[in-house]
Amino acid sequence: MPKKYNRIQYSKPNIPVHPSLSSSSNGSSHHGAHTQNPESSTSVNDLIQHLRRSQAPSTIERSHSDSNPHPSVHPSLKSILQVPDTPTPRPRTQTAVRRRQRGAAGPPPPRSWLVDSIHAPKSLRSGPAPAGSAHNVARRLDRLPGIYLPDEHTLMHQTLKSMATNWVWHIEYDQYYLATLPELLKQALLAYISVYSPQPTTRSALELLFLDATTLEDATGSEAITHLDLSGAAVLKDLSKIFEKQPPTPPSPSAEQPISIPDTWDTPSLTSLSTPTTRFPTLTHLSLAHPPSPSWRSLLSALPHLRSLTHLSLAYWPAPSLTPNAKTATLSSPTGNVQYGASDAYSASDGDWSEAASLLRRLGRGTLCLKWLDLDGCTAWIRALRWTDGAGAGGVDWTGAWRGLETVRCDQGWVPRGMEGRNEGWLDTREEGDGRAGWDVEVERERYRERGAREAWVEREVEVRRVEVGVGARRRGRAGRVVFEKTVVGEWVERVLGERSRGGEDGG
Repeated sequence: MPKKYNRIQYSKPNIPVHPSLSSSSNGSSHHGAHTQNPESSTSVNDLIQHLRRSQAPSTIERSHSDSNPHPSVHPSLKSILQVPDTPTPRPRTQTAVRRRQRGAAGPPPPRSWLVDSIHAPKSLRSGPAPAGSAHNVARRLDRLPGIYLPDEHTLMHQTLKSMATNWVWHIEYDQYYLATLPELLKQALLAYISVYSPQPTTRSALELLFLDATTLEDATGSEAITHLDLSGAAVLKDLSKIFEKQPPTPPSPSAEQPISIPDTWDTPSLTSLSTPTTRFPTLTHLSLAHPPSPSWRSLLSALPHLRSLTHLSLAYWPAPSLTPNAKTATLSSPTGNVQYGASDAYSASDGDWSEAASLLRRLGRGTLCLKWLDLDGCTAWIRALRWTDGAGAGGVDWTGAWRGLETVRCDQGWVPRGMEGRNEGWLDTREEGDGRAGWDVEVERERYRERGAREAWVEREVEVRRVEVGVGARRRGRAGRVVFEKTVVGEWVERVLGERSRGGEDGG
């Protein structure tokens, strides 16, 4: 059967031409049309085209008249002709196009996706945070015992709180007045900064705060500072430089003044006077809690300046290690790959706390006067306090360097729900709600998270009690008893935790 072809006929569109360009041609064409076919002049198409041509000039003139209704005159002739100033053009009327705000395509994300996200709304992130996260960290003003703190209902409290909140501004504009504060207020101010300041304090700020009279007139210095709260301060990398105090450089002898030669070699020379000294000679209480960038290497290097410490706070420090960022790094050798650091990613699960115990032993040798140690939030590596090698040697020297240590704080900083008082329901770990009507996966996921956090919390509390028993056994008959200040829980919970610690006692 032959195919049918539809022939498409194209017609040339009629484009209107400006009258000035088609005036001569129109006359000839109209004349020819009248002579050839007089009936074509009265057709509809010709009338429409003629109407368009006749309206085109008027439209152009109207647009010019609307944009510039008054003739323009040169400014030099306006005063001569007394022509008023040309008014400003009228603003164009713009119609606002409202478009519907469209959100993300698809249904909203589940609540469980937003709980751990940094982009979650504030309402979701303000709830209880999982165990071990930064939201559980509790900052305290009385981190160091015996520090001077004004009463909360006094003007001094509000003043110190306001200064700590605007600490960056005070460093910029009151830098020459902060050093004149009494030393007792300097100690309290640093404690308030660790809690209320939005930004951590720096080394330059501490140097301005502790200027002495040789550098600034009426400055009180730091010779009588006994409590130094550097919680949350970004100074751990320069910890040794903060405690060092460079004496003023002696003037060089002039050409007129002869150099005096001492009579004996025992006379101190000028070079011996430029040896750096300790900035805080009477310091006994130091807090380095909540470090933004902890460094055990910097802490050990600053031990020569911390020999007079009796109270030290290392709350929320990570496990002792000189190479914390090389847990999975290895080195190639002819015999195979060798671990780069002294501990790897599986050292904690394998019970290998050799590096942590050796670093704590070095810390003990540098703090012989220590009586109080704060290890809040450090229960993840608390087992290193009682670790020994196969022969029973090594580890922390509880009967030697830390013979005088009396109190060790081991608070986790938070307590799971239902464990504050006499409640036995926290031991029930059965799955609930699997066959109930209205079962919600989000609720079950939250229960699973709470159950895992509760089990981890219980295991760490049991480990703290085992460490207390192990340290007491090593000190028996050689030194006094060490008191471990644990998390405050209910009486019944404390009894159950003690039974678990005695039932699972091991030598590791």
